[in-house]
Amino acid sequence: MADSAFPVGGFAYSYGLESAVKHGFISTQDDLREYLITYSEQLISFDFPFIASAHALDKLNLNSYQVRELLTSYEAMLLNPPIRKASCVIGKNWLKICKQLNQTTLIEDLDTLFMKEQFSYEFPIVYGCSMNHLNFSLPKTLQLFFYMAIRDQISALIRLGVAGPSRAHFELKLLMEIFREKIDHYEPQHFDEAYKSAYLLEIAQLKHDQVYSKLFQN
Repeated sequence: MADSAFPVGGFAYSYGLESAVKHGFISTQDDLREYLITYSEQLISFDFPFIASAHALDKLNLNSYQVRELLTSYEAMLLNPPIRKASCVIGKNWLKICKQLNQTTLIEDLDTLFMKEQFSYEFPIVYGCSMNHLNFSLPKTLQLFFYMAIRDQISALIRLGVAGPSRAHFELKLLMEIFREKIDHYEPQHFDEAYKSAYLLEIAQLKHDQVYSKLFQN
């Protein structure tokens, strides 16, 4: 499940990292570590409540109103249209591959609901629901989401030349150690409690289109 080829077929986006580097927000190793820690904290404060709320939905009687409420709240908190677009691409690809690898009608029913109601495939919502349907516990679900998100950042760091492979993977190992206990003992929060905490990162995302030469579209 954690293979880099599985979730999105190699699709990844820098989530503002490239813009942050090009605009001088990250210029030292200390800046880099602070960025990664700040990014990680926002995953827990913003994404985790939505994932936990989606994971808690009744998989045998999925309520379209509850899913719509989750999606509406999540989309209202996204400031950058390309980030939302990327989230939907990943969510749709994730669900497609889940259907291919797992013979369960629950995943089929989930996809049918999203198509019938014309819901956007926001990745944290799709991910939370599907991991519940596949009988993953919430701690495992959150740990995998956190790992995949940080792994994409590490991959972007290497491709941007900000850090070499050894340094980048050291940071990945360090982050997993720093946040392991917080993830393992995470008390599920309702999505109404979700909040953004990395405002400079949001600014970097919005300034991405001003980067003259871009390796990542966003």
